[in-house]
Amino acid sequence: MAQTAVYRALAALSGFDTWEMEKYARAPSQEVRVWDARGPDRGELHSTCSTIPNEVDPWTMPENALRPELSLKFPGSLQPSDLPDMAVSAPPAGVLGMGPDPNWIDNFTTCIFKQDYDTAREVLRSAIARGASTHLAEQYAKVLEEFLTKRDEVENPVVLARFDECVVRETSSGQGRGLYVPSYQTWGAQLWKERPLAYIQSPGSRKCVQVCCACLLPVGSLASQLKYINLEPPPGSEKIPLSTYPDEVCPDGFCPGQVITCDGNDCSEVFCSESCRSWALSESSHAILCKGRLGPKSWSALQSLELLAIETDSEHLLLLAHHVACMTLARRSGQSFEAVKHRFASQFASAPWDSLAGADDSDTPEERRRCMSCAIPLLETIFEAEDLASGFLDSELLSNILGTFELVNMCISLPHPLNSRADVADYLTEELAEALSKMQEPLQSDSESEQETEHASSPLASARQGQLFENVIGTALCEALAFTNHSCLPNCRIEFATASQPEAKGPGLWMYSVTRRPLVPGDEVLMAYVPSVVGQPLQVRQRKMQKFGFTCHCRTCETDRVLESEPVPVDTSSGYPQP
Repeated sequence: MAQTAVYRALAALSGFDTWEMEKYARAPSQEVRVWDARGPDRGELHSTCSTIPNEVDPWTMPENALRPELSLKFPGSLQPSDLPDMAVSAPPAGVLGMGPDPNWIDNFTTCIFKQDYDTAREVLRSAIARGASTHLAEQYAKVLEEFLTKRDEVENPVVLARFDECVVRETSSGQGRGLYVPSYQTWGAQLWKERPLAYIQSPGSRKCVQVCCACLLPVGSLASQLKYINLEPPPGSEKIPLSTYPDEVCPDGFCPGQVITCDGNDCSEVFCSESCRSWALSESSHAILCKGRLGPKSWSALQSLELLAIETDSEHLLLLAHHVACMTLARRSGQSFEAVKHRFASQFASAPWDSLAGADDSDTPEERRRCMSCAIPLLETIFEAEDLASGFLDSELLSNILGTFELVNMCISLPHPLNSRADVADYLTEELAEALSKMQEPLQSDSESEQETEHASSPLASARQGQLFENVIGTALCEALAFTNHSCLPNCRIEFATASQPEAKGPGLWMYSVTRRPLVPGDEVLMAYVPSVVGQPLQVRQRKMQKFGFTCHCRTCETDRVLESEPVPVDTSSGYPQP
Protein backbone atom coordinates (compact mmCIF):
# COMPACT_ATOMS: atom_id res chain seq x y z
CA MET A 1 0.00 0.00 0.00
CA ALA A 2 2.87 2.37 0.80
CA GLN A 3 4.34 1.76 -2.63
CA THR A 4 0.97 2.47 -4.25
CA ALA A 5 0.71 5.76 -2.36
CA VAL A 6 4.12 6.84 -3.66
CA TYR A 7 3.19 6.11 -7.26
CA ARG A 8 -0.21 7.74 -6.92
CA ALA A 9 1.29 10.95 -5.55
CA LEU A 10 4.00 10.93 -8.21
CA ALA A 11 1.37 10.49 -10.90
CA ALA A 12 -0.66 13.40 -9.57
CA LEU A 13 2.31 15.72 -9.29
CA SER A 14 3.58 14.89 -12.76
CA GLY A 15 0.27 16.03 -14.24
CA PHE A 16 -0.71 12.76 -15.93
CA ASP A 17 -4.28 11.50 -15.75
CA THR A 18 -4.98 8.00 -14.52
CA TRP A 19 -6.48 6.66 -17.72
CA GLU A 20 -3.76 8.37 -19.74
CA MET A 21 -1.15 6.52 -17.67
CA GLU A 22 -2.92 3.32 -18.65
CA LYS A 23 -2.63 4.27 -22.31
CA TYR A 24 1.00 5.34 -22.08
CA ALA A 25 1.81 2.03 -20.48
CA ARG A 26 0.35 0.26 -23.51
CA ALA A 27 2.18 2.38 -26.12
CA PRO A 28 5.66 0.88 -26.60
CA SER A 29 6.76 3.37 -29.25
CA GLN A 30 5.33 6.47 -27.57
CA GLU A 31 8.05 9.01 -26.85
CA VAL A 32 6.49 10.08 -23.56
CA ARG A 33 5.86 7.04 -21.39
CA VAL A 34 5.36 7.35 -17.68
CA TRP A 35 4.42 3.89 -16.46
CA ASP A 36 6.02 0.64 -17.54
CA ALA A 37 3.50 -2.11 -18.29
CA ARG A 38 5.65 -4.43 -16.22
CA GLY A 39 6.46 -1.86 -13.54
CA PRO A 40 5.70 -2.27 -9.82
CA ASP A 41 2.05 -2.36 -8.77
CA ARG A 42 0.78 -1.11 -12.12
CA GLY A 43 -2.64 -2.70 -11.75
CA GLU A 44 -3.00 -1.62 -8.13
CA LEU A 45 -1.94 1.91 -9.05
CA HIS A 46 -4.58 2.20 -11.76
CA SER A 47 -7.40 0.75 -9.69
CA THR A 48 -6.53 2.88 -6.67
CA CYS A 49 -6.29 6.14 -8.61
CA SER A 50 -9.50 5.42 -10.49
CA THR A 51 -11.54 5.00 -7.32
CA ILE A 52 -10.51 8.16 -5.45
CA PRO A 53 -13.80 9.99 -4.74
CA ASN A 54 -13.98 13.55 -6.03
CA GLU A 55 -14.76 14.97 -2.61
CA VAL A 56 -11.55 13.53 -1.12
CA ASP A 57 -8.34 15.41 -1.84
CA PRO A 58 -5.24 13.25 -1.19
CA TRP A 59 -2.92 16.08 -2.21
CA THR A 60 -2.62 19.45 -0.52
CA MET A 61 -0.25 22.34 -1.03
CA PRO A 62 -0.13 25.86 0.43
CA GLU A 63 -1.58 28.40 -1.97
CA ASN A 64 -0.10 31.74 -3.08
CA ALA A 65 3.47 30.46 -3.03
CA LEU A 66 5.69 30.09 -6.07
CA ARG A 67 7.74 27.30 -4.51
CA PRO A 68 5.65 25.77 -1.72
CA GLU A 69 6.95 22.80 0.19
CA LEU A 70 4.94 19.83 -0.95
CA SER A 71 2.66 18.42 1.73
CA LEU A 72 0.95 15.24 0.65
CA LYS A 73 -1.81 13.40 2.48
CA PHE A 74 -1.86 9.68 1.88
CA PRO A 75 -4.36 7.07 3.04
CA GLY A 76 -3.96 6.19 6.69
CA SER A 77 -1.10 7.73 8.59
CA LEU A 78 1.49 7.72 5.79
CA GLN A 79 3.17 11.12 5.32
CA PRO A 80 6.14 12.37 3.25
CA SER A 81 8.33 12.15 6.35
CA ASP A 82 7.80 8.41 6.23
CA LEU A 83 9.10 8.08 2.69
CA PRO A 84 12.83 7.54 3.46
CA ASP A 85 11.96 4.57 5.68
CA MET A 86 9.62 2.93 3.18
CA ALA A 87 10.93 -0.30 1.74
CA VAL A 88 9.86 -1.16 -1.79
CA SER A 89 10.26 -4.78 -2.73
CA ALA A 90 12.72 -5.20 -5.55
CA PRO A 91 11.03 -5.54 -8.96
CA PRO A 92 12.00 -8.39 -11.28
CA ALA A 93 15.58 -8.36 -12.48
CA GLY A 94 14.42 -7.82 -16.06
CA VAL A 95 12.97 -4.47 -15.08
CA LEU A 96 15.62 -2.89 -12.89
CA GLY A 97 18.64 -5.06 -13.49
CA MET A 98 20.67 -6.83 -10.80
CA GLY A 99 23.02 -4.06 -9.71
CA PRO A 100 21.06 -0.96 -8.62
CA ASP A 101 20.02 -0.24 -5.07
CA PRO A 102 16.59 -1.90 -4.69
CA ASN A 103 15.36 1.29 -2.98
CA TRP A 104 16.46 3.68 -5.72
CA ILE A 105 12.89 4.41 -6.84
CA ASP A 106 11.97 5.29 -3.24
CA ASN A 107 15.02 7.55 -2.96
CA PHE A 108 14.25 9.18 -6.30
CA THR A 109 10.64 9.82 -5.29
CA THR A 110 11.65 11.27 -1.93
CA CYS A 111 13.95 13.76 -3.66
CA ILE A 112 11.13 14.76 -6.00
CA PHE A 113 8.82 15.36 -3.03
CA LYS A 114 11.49 17.55 -1.42
CA GLN A 115 12.07 19.39 -4.72
CA ASP A 116 15.72 18.32 -4.48
CA TYR A 117 15.98 17.78 -8.21
CA ASP A 118 19.80 17.71 -8.34
CA THR A 119 19.96 14.78 -5.93
CA ALA A 120 17.13 13.04 -7.80
CA ARG A 121 19.20 13.35 -10.95
CA GLU A 122 22.20 11.74 -9.21
CA VAL A 123 20.06 8.87 -7.88
CA LEU A 124 18.78 8.19 -11.36
CA ARG A 125 22.23 8.48 -12.92
CA SER A 126 23.66 6.01 -10.37
CA ALA A 127 20.87 3.51 -11.02
CA ILE A 128 21.51 3.65 -14.76
CA ALA A 129 25.27 3.23 -14.27
CA ARG A 130 24.71 0.15 -12.11
CA GLY A 131 22.58 -1.61 -14.69
CA ALA A 132 19.01 -0.35 -14.29
CA SER A 133 16.73 -1.12 -17.21
CA THR A 134 17.06 1.60 -19.83
CA HIS A 135 13.35 1.32 -20.49
CA LEU A 136 12.42 2.00 -16.85
CA ALA A 137 15.12 4.63 -16.40
CA GLU A 138 13.78 6.55 -19.40
CA GLN A 139 10.36 6.66 -17.79
CA TYR A 140 11.66 8.15 -14.54
CA ALA A 141 13.90 10.52 -16.46
CA LYS A 142 10.78 11.81 -18.17
CA VAL A 143 9.13 12.32 -14.78
CA LEU A 144 12.15 14.33 -13.63
CA GLU A 145 12.03 16.33 -16.85
CA GLU A 146 8.38 17.16 -16.22
CA PHE A 147 9.17 18.44 -12.73
CA LEU A 148 12.15 20.48 -13.88
CA THR A 149 10.09 22.04 -16.65
CA LYS A 150 7.34 22.93 -14.21
CA ARG A 151 9.88 24.39 -11.78
CA ASP A 152 11.40 26.59 -14.46
CA GLU A 153 8.00 27.74 -15.64
CA VAL A 154 7.01 28.67 -12.08
CA GLU A 155 10.27 30.35 -11.02
CA ASN A 156 11.02 32.17 -14.26
CA PRO A 157 7.70 32.97 -15.90
CA VAL A 158 7.19 35.71 -18.43
CA VAL A 159 3.78 36.80 -17.21
CA LEU A 160 1.73 38.48 -19.92
CA ALA A 161 -1.45 38.87 -17.86
CA ARG A 162 -3.01 37.72 -14.59
CA PHE A 163 -6.54 36.50 -13.91
CA ASP A 164 -7.16 35.64 -10.25
CA GLU A 165 -5.36 32.30 -9.68
CA CYS A 166 -3.98 32.12 -13.24
CA VAL A 167 -1.26 33.75 -15.30
CA VAL A 168 -0.82 34.02 -19.06
CA ARG A 169 2.53 33.20 -20.61
CA GLU A 170 4.04 31.59 -23.67
CA THR A 171 3.55 27.83 -23.71
CA SER A 172 6.59 25.63 -23.22
CA SER A 173 5.67 23.74 -26.39
CA GLY A 174 6.00 26.89 -28.49
CA GLN A 175 2.34 26.80 -29.52
CA GLY A 176 1.52 30.37 -28.51
CA ARG A 177 0.11 31.58 -25.22
CA GLY A 178 -1.69 29.66 -22.52
CA LEU A 179 -3.24 29.99 -19.08
CA TYR A 180 -1.23 28.49 -16.20
CA VAL A 181 -1.57 28.05 -12.45
CA PRO A 182 1.47 29.17 -10.41
CA SER A 183 0.16 27.50 -7.24
CA TYR A 184 -1.52 24.23 -6.31
CA GLN A 185 -5.26 24.05 -7.00
CA THR A 186 -7.46 21.34 -5.54
CA TRP A 187 -10.56 19.68 -6.97
CA GLY A 188 -13.35 22.17 -7.65
CA ALA A 189 -11.15 25.22 -7.08
CA GLN A 190 -12.28 28.41 -8.79
CA LEU A 191 -9.49 29.63 -11.04
CA TRP A 192 -10.95 32.92 -12.29
CA LYS A 193 -14.24 34.78 -12.49
CA GLU A 194 -15.11 37.81 -14.61
CA ARG A 195 -17.72 39.45 -16.76
CA PRO A 196 -17.13 39.02 -20.50
CA LEU A 197 -15.82 42.10 -22.29
CA ALA A 198 -18.89 41.99 -24.54
CA TYR A 199 -21.73 39.52 -25.01
CA ILE A 200 -25.15 39.24 -26.62
CA GLN A 201 -28.07 36.88 -26.81
CA SER A 202 -28.06 35.32 -30.27
CA PRO A 203 -30.71 36.72 -32.66
CA GLY A 204 -32.31 33.28 -33.02
CA SER A 205 -32.59 32.92 -29.26
CA ARG A 206 -34.09 36.42 -28.94
CA LYS A 207 -37.03 35.24 -31.03
CA CYS A 208 -37.80 32.42 -28.60
CA VAL A 209 -37.18 33.67 -25.07
CA GLN A 210 -37.30 37.04 -23.31
CA VAL A 211 -34.30 37.54 -21.06
CA CYS A 212 -32.75 40.16 -18.83
CA CYS A 213 -30.73 42.48 -21.07
CA ALA A 214 -27.93 42.53 -18.49
CA CYS A 215 -27.46 38.91 -17.35
CA LEU A 216 -29.51 36.93 -19.94
CA LEU A 217 -31.71 35.33 -17.26
CA PRO A 218 -35.19 34.47 -18.65
CA VAL A 219 -37.73 36.70 -16.91
CA GLY A 220 -41.44 36.84 -16.20
CA SER A 221 -43.75 33.84 -16.15
CA LEU A 222 -44.89 31.08 -18.45
CA ALA A 223 -47.71 33.39 -19.55
CA SER A 224 -45.42 36.35 -20.34
CA GLN A 225 -42.99 34.14 -22.24
CA LEU A 226 -45.79 32.74 -24.40
CA LYS A 227 -47.07 36.26 -25.11
CA TYR A 228 -43.53 37.31 -26.05
CA ILE A 229 -43.51 34.76 -28.88
CA ASN A 230 -47.11 35.56 -29.87
CA LEU A 231 -48.72 32.43 -28.45
CA GLU A 232 -51.93 32.53 -26.42
CA PRO A 233 -51.15 31.69 -22.77
CA PRO A 234 -53.47 29.13 -21.17
CA PRO A 235 -55.43 30.05 -18.01
CA GLY A 236 -53.34 29.91 -14.86
CA SER A 237 -49.98 30.08 -16.66
CA GLU A 238 -49.29 33.46 -15.05
CA LYS A 239 -48.86 31.54 -11.78
CA ILE A 240 -45.72 29.83 -13.11
CA PRO A 241 -42.89 32.33 -12.51
CA LEU A 242 -39.43 31.92 -13.99
CA SER A 243 -36.99 31.51 -11.15
CA THR A 244 -34.07 29.30 -10.25
CA TYR A 245 -34.85 29.80 -6.55
CA PRO A 246 -37.79 29.03 -4.27
CA ASP A 247 -39.39 32.18 -2.89
CA GLU A 248 -37.91 31.71 0.57
CA VAL A 249 -34.29 31.72 -0.64
CA CYS A 250 -34.53 34.22 -3.49
CA PRO A 251 -31.72 36.82 -3.12
CA ASP A 252 -32.52 40.38 -2.13
CA GLY A 253 -33.73 42.43 -5.08
CA PHE A 254 -34.87 39.42 -7.08
CA CYS A 255 -38.53 38.52 -7.11
CA PRO A 256 -39.62 35.44 -9.09
CA GLY A 257 -41.64 36.48 -12.11
CA GLN A 258 -40.79 40.19 -12.02
CA VAL A 259 -40.09 42.05 -15.26
CA ILE A 260 -38.47 45.48 -14.95
CA THR A 261 -38.62 47.67 -18.02
CA CYS A 262 -35.92 50.00 -19.27
CA ASP A 263 -36.37 53.72 -18.62
CA GLY A 264 -35.58 54.59 -22.24
CA ASN A 265 -38.33 55.89 -24.50
CA ASP A 266 -39.98 52.94 -26.25
CA CYS A 267 -37.04 50.67 -25.36
CA SER A 268 -38.26 47.07 -25.34
CA GLU A 269 -35.40 45.66 -23.26
CA VAL A 270 -36.29 44.25 -19.84
CA PHE A 271 -34.37 43.28 -16.71
CA CYS A 272 -34.60 40.76 -13.89
CA SER A 273 -33.86 43.28 -11.14
CA GLU A 274 -33.27 46.94 -10.46
CA SER A 275 -29.56 46.28 -9.92
CA CYS A 276 -29.22 44.76 -13.39
CA ARG A 277 -31.11 47.69 -14.93
CA SER A 278 -28.93 50.28 -13.19
CA TRP A 279 -25.74 48.49 -14.15
CA ALA A 280 -26.79 48.03 -17.78
CA LEU A 281 -27.66 51.71 -18.20
CA SER A 282 -24.29 52.82 -16.86
CA GLU A 283 -21.67 50.13 -17.52
CA SER A 284 -22.82 47.78 -20.29
CA SER A 285 -23.21 48.27 -24.03
CA HIS A 286 -26.88 49.11 -23.39
CA ALA A 287 -25.72 52.42 -21.89
CA ILE A 288 -25.02 53.52 -25.48
CA LEU A 289 -27.24 51.24 -27.57
CA CYS A 290 -30.50 51.77 -25.66
CA LYS A 291 -33.24 52.89 -28.05
CA GLY A 292 -34.02 55.82 -25.78
CA ARG A 293 -30.43 57.07 -26.02
CA LEU A 294 -29.74 56.56 -29.71
CA GLY A 295 -31.05 58.98 -32.28
CA PRO A 296 -33.66 57.67 -34.76
CA LYS A 297 -31.09 57.32 -37.52
CA SER A 298 -28.64 55.45 -35.29
CA TRP A 299 -31.37 53.16 -33.97
CA SER A 300 -32.46 52.33 -37.50
CA ALA A 301 -28.86 51.47 -38.39
CA LEU A 302 -28.63 49.14 -35.37
CA GLN A 303 -31.80 47.36 -36.49
CA SER A 304 -30.36 47.03 -40.00
CA LEU A 305 -27.15 45.57 -38.58
CA GLU A 306 -29.15 42.96 -36.69
CA LEU A 307 -31.01 42.03 -39.89
CA LEU A 308 -27.68 41.73 -41.71
CA ALA A 309 -26.40 39.42 -38.97
CA ILE A 310 -29.50 37.24 -39.33
CA GLU A 311 -29.41 37.17 -43.14
CA THR A 312 -25.72 36.23 -43.25
CA ASP A 313 -25.87 33.95 -40.20
CA SER A 314 -23.09 36.05 -38.65
CA GLU A 315 -24.14 37.02 -35.13
CA HIS A 316 -20.63 38.36 -34.58
CA LEU A 317 -21.57 41.36 -36.74
CA LEU A 318 -24.14 42.33 -34.10
CA LEU A 319 -21.70 41.59 -31.28
CA LEU A 320 -19.27 43.96 -32.99
CA ALA A 321 -21.60 46.90 -32.29
CA HIS A 322 -21.82 45.94 -28.60
CA HIS A 323 -18.04 45.50 -28.47
CA VAL A 324 -17.43 48.98 -29.89
CA ALA A 325 -19.96 50.35 -27.40
CA CYS A 326 -18.03 48.78 -24.50
CA MET A 327 -14.76 50.17 -25.87
CA THR A 328 -16.35 53.61 -26.03
CA LEU A 329 -17.49 53.34 -22.41
CA ALA A 330 -13.94 52.44 -21.41
CA ARG A 331 -12.71 55.60 -23.14
CA ARG A 332 -15.38 57.62 -21.32
CA SER A 333 -14.00 56.31 -18.01
CA GLY A 334 -10.65 57.94 -18.77
CA GLN A 335 -8.69 55.02 -20.23
CA SER A 336 -6.35 55.84 -23.10
CA PHE A 337 -7.10 54.76 -26.65
CA GLU A 338 -4.09 52.43 -26.74
CA ALA A 339 -4.98 50.81 -23.40
CA VAL A 340 -8.54 50.15 -24.55
CA LYS A 341 -7.40 48.87 -27.92
CA HIS A 342 -4.99 46.46 -26.22
CA ARG A 343 -7.53 45.10 -23.75
CA PHE A 344 -10.41 44.73 -26.20
CA ALA A 345 -8.52 43.78 -29.35
CA SER A 346 -4.76 43.51 -29.79
CA GLN A 347 -3.99 41.21 -26.83
CA PHE A 348 -5.99 38.37 -28.37
CA ALA A 349 -5.20 35.90 -31.12
CA SER A 350 -6.57 37.29 -34.33
CA ALA A 351 -6.57 37.30 -38.12
CA PRO A 352 -8.47 39.29 -40.74
CA TRP A 353 -12.03 38.01 -40.76
CA ASP A 354 -12.06 37.27 -44.49
CA SER A 355 -8.94 35.09 -44.16
CA LEU A 356 -10.87 32.72 -41.85
CA ALA A 357 -13.59 31.90 -44.38
CA GLY A 358 -14.68 28.27 -44.48
CA ALA A 359 -14.47 25.76 -47.28
CA ASP A 360 -18.12 25.80 -48.37
CA ASP A 361 -19.35 27.92 -51.27
CA SER A 362 -21.53 30.21 -49.13
CA ASP A 363 -18.68 31.27 -46.82
CA THR A 364 -15.96 32.81 -48.97
CA PRO A 365 -13.47 35.65 -48.42
CA GLU A 366 -15.37 37.68 -51.01
CA GLU A 367 -18.68 37.17 -49.19
CA ARG A 368 -17.14 38.21 -45.89
CA ARG A 369 -15.65 41.33 -47.43
CA ARG A 370 -19.09 42.15 -48.83
CA CYS A 371 -20.60 41.77 -45.35
CA MET A 372 -17.94 44.08 -43.94
CA SER A 373 -18.62 46.67 -46.63
CA CYS A 374 -22.28 46.66 -45.54
CA ALA A 375 -21.60 46.60 -41.80
CA ILE A 376 -19.03 49.40 -41.52
CA PRO A 377 -21.34 52.21 -42.78
CA LEU A 378 -24.02 50.97 -40.36
CA LEU A 379 -21.55 51.04 -37.46
CA GLU A 380 -20.47 54.55 -38.40
CA THR A 381 -24.11 55.65 -38.32
CA ILE A 382 -24.78 53.92 -34.99
CA PHE A 383 -21.87 55.74 -33.34
CA GLU A 384 -22.07 59.03 -35.23
CA ALA A 385 -22.74 60.92 -31.98
CA GLU A 386 -19.84 59.25 -30.14
CA ASP A 387 -16.57 61.03 -30.90
CA LEU A 388 -14.65 58.59 -28.69
CA ALA A 389 -15.78 55.68 -30.88
CA SER A 390 -14.34 57.02 -34.13
CA GLY A 391 -10.90 55.49 -33.60
CA PHE A 392 -12.41 52.02 -33.22
CA LEU A 393 -14.23 52.09 -36.58
CA ASP A 394 -11.15 51.48 -38.70
CA SER A 395 -11.94 48.70 -41.18
CA GLU A 396 -8.74 46.76 -40.47
CA LEU A 397 -9.30 46.87 -36.71
CA LEU A 398 -12.93 45.79 -37.07
CA SER A 399 -11.93 42.89 -39.33
CA ASN A 400 -9.36 41.72 -36.79
CA ILE A 401 -11.89 41.96 -33.95
CA LEU A 402 -14.27 39.78 -35.95
CA GLY A 403 -11.38 37.37 -36.47
CA THR A 404 -10.84 37.30 -32.71
CA PHE A 405 -14.52 36.52 -32.16
CA GLU A 406 -14.27 33.58 -34.52
CA LEU A 407 -11.09 32.22 -32.95
CA VAL A 408 -11.67 32.60 -29.22
CA ASN A 409 -15.30 33.48 -28.49
CA MET A 410 -17.32 31.35 -26.09
CA CYS A 411 -20.82 30.11 -26.85
CA ILE A 412 -23.18 31.04 -24.01
CA SER A 413 -25.69 28.34 -23.08
CA LEU A 414 -27.93 28.96 -20.06
CA PRO A 415 -30.58 26.45 -18.91
CA HIS A 416 -34.17 27.64 -19.23
CA PRO A 417 -35.79 27.88 -15.75
CA LEU A 418 -39.11 26.48 -16.99
CA ASN A 419 -37.46 23.11 -17.63
CA SER A 420 -37.07 22.75 -13.86
CA ARG A 421 -40.81 23.16 -13.28
CA ALA A 422 -42.55 19.79 -13.33
CA ASP A 423 -46.00 21.41 -13.43
CA VAL A 424 -45.44 23.29 -16.71
CA ALA A 425 -46.83 20.38 -18.73
CA ASP A 426 -50.12 20.63 -16.79
CA TYR A 427 -50.80 24.02 -18.40
CA LEU A 428 -49.85 23.10 -21.96
CA THR A 429 -51.91 21.41 -24.63
CA GLU A 430 -50.39 19.18 -27.28
CA GLU A 431 -50.96 21.92 -29.87
CA LEU A 432 -49.32 24.62 -27.76
CA ALA A 433 -46.33 22.41 -26.97
CA GLU A 434 -46.00 21.58 -30.67
CA ALA A 435 -46.02 25.29 -31.57
CA LEU A 436 -43.33 25.98 -28.97
CA SER A 437 -41.16 23.17 -30.27
CA LYS A 438 -41.50 24.29 -33.88
CA MET A 439 -40.54 27.86 -33.03
CA GLN A 440 -37.37 26.64 -31.31
CA GLU A 441 -36.23 24.36 -34.13
CA PRO A 442 -33.37 26.68 -35.23
CA LEU A 443 -31.93 26.46 -31.70
CA GLN A 444 -32.26 22.69 -31.44
CA SER A 445 -29.46 21.99 -33.93
CA ASP A 446 -27.09 24.19 -31.90
CA SER A 447 -27.86 22.51 -28.60
CA GLU A 448 -27.73 19.01 -30.06
CA SER A 449 -24.24 19.64 -31.40
CA GLU A 450 -23.05 20.36 -27.86
CA GLN A 451 -24.97 17.78 -25.88
CA GLU A 452 -26.36 14.70 -27.50
CA THR A 453 -29.52 13.84 -25.60
CA GLU A 454 -32.45 11.66 -26.52
CA HIS A 455 -35.57 13.70 -27.07
CA ALA A 456 -39.00 12.57 -25.94
CA SER A 457 -41.57 11.17 -28.34
CA SER A 458 -43.66 14.37 -28.38
CA PRO A 459 -43.26 18.03 -27.35
CA LEU A 460 -45.68 17.57 -24.46
CA ALA A 461 -43.68 14.57 -23.26
CA SER A 462 -40.57 16.76 -23.53
CA ALA A 463 -42.24 19.29 -21.23
CA ARG A 464 -42.87 16.57 -18.65
CA GLN A 465 -39.22 15.54 -18.85
CA GLY A 466 -37.90 19.11 -18.58
CA GLN A 467 -36.65 19.26 -22.18
CA LEU A 468 -39.17 21.42 -24.02
CA PHE A 469 -37.55 24.83 -23.59
CA GLU A 470 -34.21 25.30 -25.33
CA ASN A 471 -31.28 26.92 -23.55
CA VAL A 472 -30.66 30.63 -23.86
CA ILE A 473 -27.94 30.90 -26.50
CA GLY A 474 -25.45 33.72 -26.94
CA THR A 475 -21.84 34.56 -27.67
CA ALA A 476 -19.20 36.30 -25.56
CA LEU A 477 -15.59 37.44 -25.61
CA CYS A 478 -14.03 36.72 -22.21
CA GLU A 479 -10.43 37.70 -21.44
CA ALA A 480 -9.26 34.75 -19.34
CA LEU A 481 -11.10 32.21 -21.44
CA ALA A 482 -9.55 33.57 -24.64
CA PHE A 483 -6.14 32.34 -23.41
CA THR A 484 -7.37 28.88 -22.42
CA ASN A 485 -6.25 26.19 -24.84
CA HIS A 486 -8.11 23.03 -25.81
CA SER A 487 -7.70 19.45 -24.64
CA CYS A 488 -9.92 16.45 -25.29
CA LEU A 489 -9.33 15.57 -21.63
CA PRO A 490 -9.73 19.00 -19.98
CA ASN A 491 -8.70 19.85 -16.44
CA CYS A 492 -11.26 22.64 -16.01
CA ARG A 493 -14.84 23.44 -16.93
CA ILE A 494 -16.48 26.77 -17.72
CA GLU A 495 -19.59 27.88 -15.85
CA PHE A 496 -21.98 30.83 -16.17
CA ALA A 497 -23.73 32.76 -13.42
CA THR A 498 -26.63 35.17 -13.87
CA ALA A 499 -27.10 38.05 -11.45
CA SER A 500 -29.51 36.18 -9.16
CA GLN A 501 -27.12 33.28 -8.56
CA PRO A 502 -24.76 33.24 -5.57
CA GLU A 503 -21.75 32.64 -7.84
CA ALA A 504 -22.23 36.07 -9.44
CA LYS A 505 -20.20 38.94 -7.97
CA GLY A 506 -22.78 41.54 -8.98
CA PRO A 507 -25.25 42.39 -11.74
CA GLY A 508 -24.71 41.20 -15.28
CA LEU A 509 -23.48 37.88 -16.64
CA TRP A 510 -20.44 36.21 -15.08
CA MET A 511 -18.19 33.44 -16.32
CA TYR A 512 -15.82 31.39 -14.21
CA SER A 513 -13.53 28.38 -14.45
CA VAL A 514 -13.51 25.43 -12.03
CA THR A 515 -10.91 22.66 -11.84
CA ARG A 516 -11.94 19.11 -12.69
CA ARG A 517 -8.95 17.60 -10.88
CA PRO A 518 -5.96 18.83 -8.83
CA LEU A 519 -3.50 21.13 -10.61
CA VAL A 520 0.10 21.55 -9.52
CA PRO A 521 2.31 24.61 -10.03
CA GLY A 522 3.10 25.10 -13.68
CA ASP A 523 0.11 23.15 -15.01
CA GLU A 524 -1.60 24.64 -18.04
CA VAL A 525 -5.33 25.20 -17.67
CA LEU A 526 -7.11 23.31 -20.46
CA MET A 527 -10.76 23.23 -21.48
CA ALA A 528 -12.77 21.30 -24.06
CA TYR A 529 -13.88 23.71 -26.78
CA VAL A 530 -16.66 21.22 -27.56
CA PRO A 531 -17.65 19.51 -24.27
CA SER A 532 -19.22 16.56 -26.07
CA VAL A 533 -15.81 15.40 -27.41
CA VAL A 534 -14.74 14.17 -23.97
CA GLY A 535 -14.73 10.38 -23.93
CA GLN A 536 -15.42 10.05 -27.66
CA PRO A 537 -13.26 8.04 -30.11
CA LEU A 538 -10.41 9.85 -31.86
CA GLN A 539 -12.21 10.18 -35.21
CA VAL A 540 -15.30 11.69 -33.57
CA ARG A 541 -13.22 14.18 -31.60
CA GLN A 542 -11.27 15.29 -34.66
CA ARG A 543 -14.44 15.73 -36.73
CA LYS A 544 -16.08 17.92 -34.09
CA MET A 545 -12.95 20.05 -33.76
CA GLN A 546 -12.79 20.83 -37.48
CA LYS A 547 -15.00 23.90 -37.07
CA PHE A 548 -12.22 25.53 -35.03
CA GLY A 549 -9.85 25.28 -37.97
CA PHE A 550 -7.15 23.10 -36.43
CA THR A 551 -6.26 19.47 -35.89
CA CYS A 552 -6.14 18.63 -32.21
CA HIS A 553 -2.72 17.45 -31.01
CA CYS A 554 -3.50 17.25 -27.31
CA ARG A 555 -1.84 14.47 -25.34
CA THR A 556 -4.98 12.33 -25.48
CA CYS A 557 -5.23 12.52 -29.27
CA GLU A 558 -1.53 11.87 -29.78
CA THR A 559 -1.71 8.81 -27.53
CA ASP A 560 -4.72 7.47 -29.43
CA ARG A 561 -2.91 7.97 -32.74
CA VAL A 562 0.02 5.90 -31.49
CA LEU A 563 -2.24 3.15 -30.20
CA GLU A 564 -4.17 3.02 -33.47
CA SER A 565 -1.10 3.03 -35.70
CA GLU A 566 0.85 0.42 -33.73
CA PRO A 567 -1.34 -2.30 -32.20
CA VAL A 568 0.26 -3.75 -29.09
CA PRO A 569 0.56 -7.57 -28.94
CA VAL A 570 -0.65 -9.00 -25.64
CA ASP A 571 1.12 -11.74 -23.74
CA THR A 572 -1.85 -13.94 -22.85
CA SER A 573 0.06 -15.65 -20.07
CA SER A 574 0.61 -12.42 -18.11
CA GLY A 575 -2.24 -10.26 -19.39
CA TYR A 576 0.17 -7.38 -20.03
CA PRO A 577 1.38 -5.94 -23.36
CA GLN A 578 4.62 -7.47 -24.56
CA PRO A 579 7.72 -5.25 -24.33
